[in-house]
Amino acid sequence: MFEELLENNIRFIKELKLYHPMDSEVSLAVHYLNTERILSVSWIRHSWKSKLIHSLLKKTHSFESCFYYNSDIDTLWVIRERSDLITLLDMFIRIYGIPKIIILQNINMIEGIKWFISQLIKTEKYKIVIVWNNIKIEWVKEIELFPLWIDIKKRELIQFGGISEVRVVPEISYKQFLLQALKHDIVSRDILESYSIKNINLFYQIMTFLSKCDSFQSMRNLHRELAAHSIEISLLTMIEYLSAAINTKLIYRCYLYDIKQDNVIQSQAIYYFGDVGIKTAFSHSDDILENLIYLEFMRNWFVVYGWLSGRFQFSFRAEKNMRVISIAIEKSQDRNEIRKTARKLAKLWDSSSKFVLIENKDDLAMRKFEEEGVVIWNLSDFMEILYT
Repeated sequence: MFEELLENNIRFIKELKLYHPMDSEVSLAVHYLNTERILSVSWIRHSWKSKLIHSLLKKTHSFESCFYYNSDIDTLWVIRERSDLITLLDMFIRIYGIPKIIILQNINMIEGIKWFISQLIKTEKYKIVIVWNNIKIEWVKEIELFPLWIDIKKRELIQFGGISEVRVVPEISYKQFLLQALKHDIVSRDILESYSIKNINLFYQIMTFLSKCDSFQSMRNLHRELAAHSIEISLLTMIEYLSAAINTKLIYRCYLYDIKQDNVIQSQAIYYFGDVGIKTAFSHSDDILENLIYLEFMRNWFVVYGWLSGRFQFSFRAEKNMRVISIAIEKSQDRNEIRKTARKLAKLWDSSSKFVLIENKDDLAMRKFEEEGVVIWNLSDFMEILYT
């Protein structure tokens, strides 16, 4: 049984199909493994973590010298505790020799797994990759794999997000079906199997509410809002459900930053989804542009907040390597409203790059697209902001 499990795991990782190159991610993984000898790969389920492992092993010619275990392949639950995993590794060594790299995926349900990893590290024999969402080792370098980049210009497709399996399906109705299936798979395997979620319908209701909520909320106010929508849950249970969703990268909590006070308001937050397609599957709405922009900032290693200055509140403040970008998103196509938003943003006295993002500036017949140092930009061109 153990030998068959070894064969099934290596067959799975060898036969994965790639839909796009992953050179930069593989190079980063190789760098971490060469310097730290251990790294963690995370983000929402189905965000091509297994494909990164396949690419890594292919580039380093390590398929034959890799011990790979993925609990998703272990359908009979052969590996239940650390002693079982030790037995599996010992069998691998007897058959194939000492591995150069050990890859452990979706292993949070194995009893004593952190002890097992700590013992592997102490041997200093192996390079180790941990692929998971539910367990975190603070001192281990982490690569977060975001869904694929989405071209905002293709408005009819952005609602389906960046999960590669959804992207390659041509039929719209099947994309919708597949997203619903993946949503349930994420909740079932990452949430229900790992956390004490007693009321699954209630969990779905909370996620659906968050997928439609576009304002910053305190925990207590969010609890009151849920009650107003007839979603009855205790405050403590609500916090537990939110923590489970955040830990598994299903959602991400974005805090509000007060410019004048130079303070992050930890009591005020909005929640973005790890993939906009999954958000669509919960909300049945294509109002996803802010979520998409948030993910693109995160993908490019920015620290991101919502922000306010006095009585004015704006969409994003993103920081990276002493560079600061302040963004207001204006949904109106009225020229006066756009200029008004730009003037509000211009009142910000700092040296950050300031942008008002709008749907389509080409339809406005405006002579200039700058207001007191604030640049008015198409949403579809916003990625240029990150690289200029």
